Amino acid sequence: MAVDGRVPEGEDAPLLDLLDALVDGRGRVAAAEALGVNYRTVARCQQSRRVSRRMRQVLQEFRDAQDVGDDGPGVGVGDDTEEDVAESPEDRAAALEQENQTLRERVEAQVAELKALRRRVAEMEERGRSPSGANTDDGGQGQSGDWRPPRRRPEMPDPGVVTLEEQPDEEHAFGPAASLVAEWRELRTRDKAGLGRVDKAVAAVRRWELEAEMLGEFHLTLPPETAPLDDERRRDHVLWRRDALAEGRRELRQARWARWLRRAMTLGLWRE
Repeated sequence: MAVDGRVPEGEDAPLLDLLDALVDGRGRVAAAEALGVNYRTVARCQQSRRVSRRMRQVLQEFRDAQDVGDDGPGVGVGDDTEEDVAESPEDRAAALEQENQTLRERVEAQVAELKALRRRVAEMEERGRSPSGANTDDGGQGQSGDWRPPRRRPEMPDPGVVTLEEQPDEEHAFGPAASLVAEWRELRTRDKAGLGRVDKAVAAVRRWELEAEMLGEFHLTLPPETAPLDDERRRDHVLWRRDALAEGRRELRQARWARWLRRAMTLGLWRE
């Protein structure tokens, strides 16, 4: 008989036999699932041969349910009391390691998904930058390679033809190249009489850079031409501007070297 709620150890023997039989027949994990407890609780009970109050209740309910043909007690997995789920340091370490492994796998899966998403975004952006997929809000104004000179009013020069005199519709006619045209025109009309060799070379280099870009990237036509260039003539114009640019850069290097040499020889007293 029970005294003060305690059950003599001999009275637990049938329950321990039931637990042993259940583990032998199903395995420890399956037995724990059938009882609705943690598998570590089953292991401790078998090893210590001591039946806690919670384990006693579960085994009795399982036995009674088997007597009436039921499959198991109506308790859920993980309903162990604090007494039954008390774990050793080794058990806690193993459980934490398992949780860490699960978290690592989830993080790795999320990282893989993020990388895949970034690749898809990059591919979409690349398609958006390509000529066949370009679709900008400014109608291609920011994409020099896609821009072509529009038609102008009858009294204006032909499409894309640049003149030394400013025209009233240049923002429309030259689009994203309008600022380049303004800078080029200022270089062409600037008085260079008072400039030194280096400054003249700098201006020349910038002029050839502007002309090569306006001709090649924006398909403009520069004086003395007065009619739009065809593709073959445009290529010729771009090539000789690039040759002039290379020569201008050589002249700039020589001018800077000559200036430095003169200053060195005059101890810095010489000025252009």
